[in-house]
Amino acid sequence: MPAGTMAPQSTKPSGGGGGVIPFIMGTNEYAEKMVTNTVQFSANTPEYVQNITPGGFLRGIRLIATSTGGVAGTPSADAPFIMYQSISLENIDGSPILYPMNGYAYMLVIKYFMPWLGDPAKNYRYSAAQATPGFALPLRCEIRNTAGVLANTDARAQYRIRYTLNNTSAMGSGYSTAPTSTVVEHLETYTQVDPTDLQGNAIQPIPDGLGLARVVRHQIANLAAANANNTFQLTNTGNELRGILLLTRDGSNVRQDALSDPIRVRLDDRSLGTFSPDEVFLRMNDFYDFLKNGTSTRETGVYMFPRFRNPGDAQGSFWLPTSNATYLMIESATANGISGNGSVEIITDEVIPVAPISSEYEGL
Repeated sequence: MPAGTMAPQSTKPSGGGGGVIPFIMGTNEYAEKMVTNTVQFSANTPEYVQNITPGGFLRGIRLIATSTGGVAGTPSADAPFIMYQSISLENIDGSPILYPMNGYAYMLVIKYFMPWLGDPAKNYRYSAAQATPGFALPLRCEIRNTAGVLANTDARAQYRIRYTLNNTSAMGSGYSTAPTSTVVEHLETYTQVDPTDLQGNAIQPIPDGLGLARVVRHQIANLAAANANNTFQLTNTGNELRGILLLTRDGSNVRQDALSDPIRVRLDDRSLGTFSPDEVFLRMNDFYDFLKNGTSTRETGVYMFPRFRNPGDAQGSFWLPTSNATYLMIESATANGISGNGSVEIITDEVIPVAPISSEYEGL
């Protein structure tokens, strides 16, 4: 069991005659402002490390970035999210929970692995203006409904948020004055519960979601030149996968729809599908309400294979079990017209059952 977690306690539904009230009914969602960091973008890449305030059961950290004072030029294609060169959430022993990835990658993680949180490019703090870039990122260890929360009650063993701001050139070109950015960190938790409610009914003290741990990580693979074959073997196996996201770029590091027909997905000696790019994109459209209703669009270069249940209409697959010996592979030739030898970023959202869990958590 990962450090800082506690074994979940079984629950009994409450009913007028007593019983144990589930944790989720007895707790409160709590938020607390932690620290504020302000810096003007430059050629430097400052790093910030902050111990997370102890208290309750950790859901995650929300980073809220705003900027002022810039004189605009031409923003980069991944702006404003690329203002973070790296972000990670660390366990009490320093090991990653959310592995180091840039802000653009974590925007995709939030949008496609946790669609109920919405598209970060649509929240009210979003500003794509190069002179005043800004947005909010909810970086969650929790999946949903307490699944993946962490016991955050020991001041002697603290979790950490770590992030590095990018340099000016990553944000764009043509700045005569670089903006000054302010990043505010907010702790988000479930509070510890009282022993009983006002009627004297016992409240479950420990969330069932502690029986699950979550990690998000990535690997970078080479993309062959145009019309050449690619075989991408996933090295991040051993847990249950909530999904696989591929982000393809050309030799100039520009996002491109770089995979051609067919795209084959294999698990050991089984085929999980032979897709055209259109089929992948249409299945994404079927699954994600914000794509279906047109409130958001798919980013160029994104190929998403969800392995969780859509909470809105209950469609989708359940988690994909893997072991360290699993051979999980994606094959496709590079599309015609893609320049140079590019790259593929393969992001995986993974679940680790660390204690028995209720069936209601399967496939979240």
